[in-house]
Amino acid sequence: MKPVICNYYLTYRCNARCGFCSIWKDASIPESREASPDVVSGNLADVKHAGVRIVDFTGGEPLLYEGLPEVLYRAKKLGLKTSVTSNGIRYPERAAELAGHIDILQFSIDAATKENHDKVTGVSSFERVMESVEKARTLGERPTFIHTVTDENLTDVPDVISLAQSLRIPLFLNPCFTCPGNQGLSRKGAVTLGKLAHGNGVTIDRGYLRFCIDGGNRRIEPRCMAVSSTIVISPDDHLILPCFHYRTKTLPICGNLSRLLESDEVRKQKRTQGTYQFCEGCTVYCYMRASLFRKLDGYFLPSIMSACRYLYVYFRSSLTF
Repeated sequence: MKPVICNYYLTYRCNARCGFCSIWKDASIPESREASPDVVSGNLADVKHAGVRIVDFTGGEPLLYEGLPEVLYRAKKLGLKTSVTSNGIRYPERAAELAGHIDILQFSIDAATKENHDKVTGVSSFERVMESVEKARTLGERPTFIHTVTDENLTDVPDVISLAQSLRIPLFLNPCFTCPGNQGLSRKGAVTLGKLAHGNGVTIDRGYLRFCIDGGNRRIEPRCMAVSSTIVISPDDHLILPCFHYRTKTLPICGNLSRLLESDEVRKQKRTQGTYQFCEGCTVYCYMRASLFRKLDGYFLPSIMSACRYLYVYFRSSLTF
């Protein structure tokens, strides 16, 4: 079974301090050396050969990586679909050099007002997000919003939906997941979110939401296929196993990613994926989004249908809702 997505961490640096994000406050994640665009591009060729179709360039804040336009260009030349999620702070200045190279461009929106949004991000960024949306549109891009929902901001969801609709921007509602240093959306909150997640231009992964309500991954019958479905690469050119949030192995790539992916260590990790003690109850969406497509059960169809709705809303957004 081939991997379908690569989570490529270009940098761990970030210019925001979002309360629900563990990366900037996790002392075990150093601001490591960042690989050159040439190194990243070599790895992109290898992930394409391995079967990957989508590369999510992430961080940290991916726009802090100066070589982002070059690696996006090379990804597109390889025929890979590209995804970038940004807090919008640097986008207006970098928009022109990124235009045409991002298939899915998402801006984080954390509340419908400047006061509440900036309180979540820890920096003044709401106005930059609004500016980013307009800048992206002038360049012919299709900007979208992603709203990470916690128990604390659950009551803001209706207002965020109204804001997105007033701006005619597609909105993806993202239940916050539990990971080291971060408390995710509760089951009760997930049920409530499911009732709120309706309306023109609004999407959510219904299969994943049901997965969260049901208690997440179970070690005895694991649903997580993190290693099989997803390739995770760090800024300093290491393959991360089994996943970023619960990494137990980091293997130096050094131009040998294809060989690493066929190694005994990766085969072992595939056999044990989803069965570690820390896998019990895990709902990390970075890996579940591809895992839930790989087994015919109660999560499969809602996830597929939600993905289709997302694409429909996304491509329709250039016209109107």
